[in-house]
Order: sequence, then C-alpha cells, then structure tokens
Amino acid sequence: MFGLDTVESILLILLLVILGIGVSRWIGRRKVARVHIGLDHITPVDVQVRAHDLIEAGKFRDAIALIRKESQVSRRTATEVAGVLRAGGILPGFPLLGEDDLPTKVRKLIEAGSRKEAVFLARSTEDMSQSDAEAFVDALLPD
Repeated sequence: MFGLDTVESILLILLLVILGIGVSRWIGRRKVARVHIGLDHITPVDVQVRAHDLIEAGKFRDAIALIRKESQVSRRTATEVAGVLRAGGILPGFPLLGEDDLPTKVRKLIEAGSRKEAVFLARSTEDMSQSDAEAFVDALLPD
C-alpha cells in the first residue's frame, strides 16, 4: 500500500482511525449545549429583595455593592445578579432548612410585614411567575 511494508501500513491505518475517532468526538461535543450556573449565583432571598428595592430606587451600583458584600461574590457575579433582578428575574436562594412548608414560611413573612420577600420566596422556591407568586401570597393573606 503506497510503497509501505505491512507494519507501516498498519500504523498508518491505526493513526487514521485514531484521528477519525478524535474528530468525530470533537464534532459531537460541539453540538452539546452546556448550561452552567455556578453556586456563586445563588443569592439569599432577603438580599435579592433589598437589592431589588435599590434597583427600583435607581441605585444600581448600590445594589451591586450590597449583593457583593452580603453574598461575598465577585463584582462580575454581583453585576450579573443585579442585571437579572433589574430584568424582572429572580435567582435561586439558599434552600431554607426547617420543618415549615412554603405556605407557613410565606405566612410568617406576611405577618412580619415582608410581603415582597414572601413573593420572592415563592418565586424562587416554586419557580413561579411574578403574577402567580403574588396571587399565591395574596391567597394566604389573613381575612
């Protein structure tokens, strides 16, 4: 084969097979969409509420500073979190430990006068939209 002896031919075929496998795996990896949310994007709900209040007051930089200080994340991450909050989104908070279920936690926040935090908690825990979370919280308001 091309003036090669048997050993050289086998090595050439082996090299071509290895290259073929490598290229096919490289192409296969490129088609896979990877989504990564680092643990540094998990922000406590109360911090999100306070940062959102600052954003609504037009103090975006103060919101970034708050997120950075309270969550102990980089400036870049704090800016990303503040951007999500400014766009109306919400990020996952730390899992709340305890025996209370979501309605009980929401009722406690309402009784403490923290309706907005209750809405944020419902949104982050149950992945609800803003309107669904507000309806959920309003349904738990005492008559």
